[in-house]
Amino acid sequence: YHLGKVMYSFCDGKDAGDTIFLIASQINHGKELIEKDDALCIPVAKLNMKAGKMALNGCDHKMAYFYFLAALSFLPDDIWESHYDLSLRLTFLMARAANSSCKYDEAELTLQTIRERARCLQDKLPAYFLMVQISIAQGHLREAYTTCSSILTQLGETIPETVTPEMVGSMIPETLNMYTEVYDDDWLGKKMEDSTL
Repeated sequence: YHLGKVMYSFCDGKDAGDTIFLIASQINHGKELIEKDDALCIPVAKLNMKAGKMALNGCDHKMAYFYFLAALSFLPDDIWESHYDLSLRLTFLMARAANSSCKYDEAELTLQTIRERARCLQDKLPAYFLMVQISIAQGHLREAYTTCSSILTQLGETIPETVTPEMVGSMIPETLNMYTEVYDDDWLGKKMEDSTL
């Protein structure tokens, strides 16, 4: 634990590279000490989240899951009220790591937390998007369709009862045009990413 704290003090605010895994793992050994010091809980949670994101980006999904789980364990009970953006990002990343580790039930429960606690539909969209991906991966196509239909309806779109090939042909260019006009960049990932972490 103390070695991790010393290493963290040298790397604080700098790019630690892969050393972040060693730092986070060492600091996590002092969980009991950290939990007694409220001033350490959020920084250590952010450190674990950063390590988890690096692991996720490196396709080490199980290690990412471990770091996100550690990060969540350091957060106070009122995290959704006191640190909303951190809660939203961390919970979504945890769901991604659980999904990538084939822990579909846990991913779904984690996404349910976002759907219940997020303040607006825009904050819930990435969770719904991942939920649809999970449903499709498990072969639950009707559930995926129902979720998509529900969200599109909430966004003001009308879902026709039947769709002909001609309708699809006209919808595709229209949808692509609308997408490029409104969402010309990575709109799903923006809310979940923070370059400072």
